[in-house]
Amino acid sequence: MIKSSYIDNINIFKNLKDETKEELKKYSNTIKLEKNEVLFEEKEKINNIYFVIDGKVSIFKINENGDRKVIFILNEGEMINEITTDKKRESSVFCEVFENATILKYNIDDFIKVMEKDFYLTKNIINYMERRNRRLYRQLKNSISIKMDKKLAAKLYRISKEFGTNKGVWTLIDVNISITYLSDMLGCKRETLSRAMKTLQNEGLVKLENKKIFVKEKGLSEYFKK
Repeated sequence: MIKSSYIDNINIFKNLKDETKEELKKYSNTIKLEKNEVLFEEKEKINNIYFVIDGKVSIFKINENGDRKVIFILNEGEMINEITTDKKRESSVFCEVFENATILKYNIDDFIKVMEKDFYLTKNIINYMERRNRRLYRQLKNSISIKMDKKLAAKLYRISKEFGTNKGVWTLIDVNISITYLSDMLGCKRETLSRAMKTLQNEGLVKLENKKIFVKEKGLSEYFKK
């Protein structure tokens, strides 16, 4: 049986009944994956639901040209894939380990049994998916008819909110994201991303030090909105 702390660290498992937590412990398994290992691929049949205990994973699509479009970087405590009752259960995305990670795994049918016994768990999952959908809607909005420097400002602002560490005037984006990876996230060429980054640096909103990205959150927000 897994550690209770693993259950407690998952966002949607907060405030559940003790009996529900015991059920979740009983049905669970853990796996450890190293950076760049693939958890699942697009169109792969998935019979499990996954959660990040520690580390980070990225969710992405690959277009017809073979280019990667990163959709999310998921942090500790987050649910990775959707719970589906569709018998095909084919994944619509790829999932790759971004930083060495410990993953909590459940058979979907077992997990649904637990959901049936505790509506609060079901409600937590619905709320979580609503928030994720809102993130997708924002990404869609930001990808339409907006200059790349503003797209980058919006993306860096969002990443800083999720992974930022305050350093006074500046916020350190405390996750190892390269220019190439940012271009994957925004679906553009590396050269285009570099030009947009230079624009934000000239505006005094971003600085790069020792391969680390520092940002001014309020300034990025205002820049994107103007």
